[in-house]
Amino acid sequence: MVVFRIIAALLPQILLFLLIGGILDLLGGWNHTDSALGVLIMLFLVTPVVTAILLVVETIQYRKHIVRDKVTGSFLLPSFAIFLFLEALAIDIFILSQARMH
Repeated sequence: MVVFRIIAALLPQILLFLLIGGILDLLGGWNHTDSALGVLIMLFLVTPVVTAILLVVETIQYRKHIVRDKVTGSFLLPSFAIFLFLEALAIDIFILSQARMH
């Protein structure tokens, strides 16, 4: 579960760094190739799905903990999952807002 959390936390950051690196031309021209577009599209599609899965899993684990122990638990990990999901959606909306239709 820890590895999945790390992957889910890194995916939006990688997508954001790819966008910033492309805008500031820090990628040495790699962002003008077909492979860069493929990576961008793959991250665009995968990132919200993975963060949504993390959000569902963290919510289920939080609910199981609350029901099992009958006490209030820490909402830290579900709130982190919510933040990652909202970040992924915001980055995807930004990418869609920059797309030009010909």
